[in-house]
Amino acid sequence: MPKTEIIIIGDGEAKTCCGEEQKLVDQIRHLKQGIILAYGDNFSVEFLDLKKDQTNPLVEKAIREGKSFPLLLFDRELKFEGGIPLLALKVLLDRLENSPV
Repeated sequence: MPKTEIIIIGDGEAKTCCGEEQKLVDQIRHLKQGIILAYGDNFSVEFLDLKKDQTNPLVEKAIREGKSFPLLLFDRELKFEGGIPLLALKVLLDRLENSPV
């Protein structure tokens, strides 16, 4: 079974509004670790930074279309814009019939 691709696009230096105020890039690293722990290697998680990956076609397209960041693409289909609701992401992952390890 091929890996399901999760791509998150955002400003890696942006801070969160709640709690410890971690940078987005750090939050995504923790999210990736959590997904691997819960679902194994069935998913790949990639973070594209608005400032560091400006030449990436997905970043260019999102900027050109005036999207609100962060974005979450699930198998290259836009699922969330302007934030990443973790409970909704979990529902998407569970729908693929991957049960947590």
